[in-house]
Amino acid sequence: MPLFKTSQDIFKSYSEEVYNSNMYDKPWVDLPPNPLWDYSRELQIEDVDIWEVITEIGGGTGVYASWMPYAEFYMIRNKHVVETFYGKFIQPQVRKRLDELNIPYPKHLPEPNYELLSKL
Repeated sequence: MPLFKTSQDIFKSYSEEVYNSNMYDKPWVDLPPNPLWDYSRELQIEDVDIWEVITEIGGGTGVYASWMPYAEFYMIRNKHVVETFYGKFIQPQVRKRLDELNIPYPKHLPEPNYELLSKL
């Protein structure tokens, strides 16, 4: 099941997630809304209301993808160092950087629907 966090959750509380208290009452996964980003300008961390958690390995290290708005914008947090990657077809660079940092990640980054964005 996907996990979602706000920037506040990632940088301050470390453990909270965007949570719908009724999410287990349904036979399907209830996801937060994810309007598409229009790519009219470069996305910034401050523009993202909700992140999809790709992986978190503790100690302040994690990989996140912009969910709200929905765009190819990734954030790697390695303890106190934050790197962002933005743009269509950016996934190979994200994978390369994760390999350099020895941060494990799932083989798909992060959500198969991101492929739809490349057609915009």
